[in-house]
Amino acid sequence: MPATPLTTEVLRALERIGCPVSTPDLMRWLNRDRSTPLVVDQVYRALDALRARGEVQRLKATHNKRIRYWTISGASDGCRCGARQLGAS
Repeated sequence: MPATPLTTEVLRALERIGCPVSTPDLMRWLNRDRSTPLVVDQVYRALDALRARGEVQRLKATHNKRIRYWTISGASDGCRCGARQLGAS
């Protein structure tokens, strides 16, 4: 699956942020300078496509099992936000 402009932008944003981030928080970060804001479904689909390609991984918060975070695959766990890797998620 080829990269789209949005998947490329999402991947670059995750690299810049450098810490696991939730889908809504990533959407807000991406919308900072946009004239036409993204909706959460667009960001989630881009993240899911990146996960299918193995470029990002989904994490689960230890304090709330319903919250999911996203990070670059293979990124070191230098952040202390309470997220942990979910096996093969």
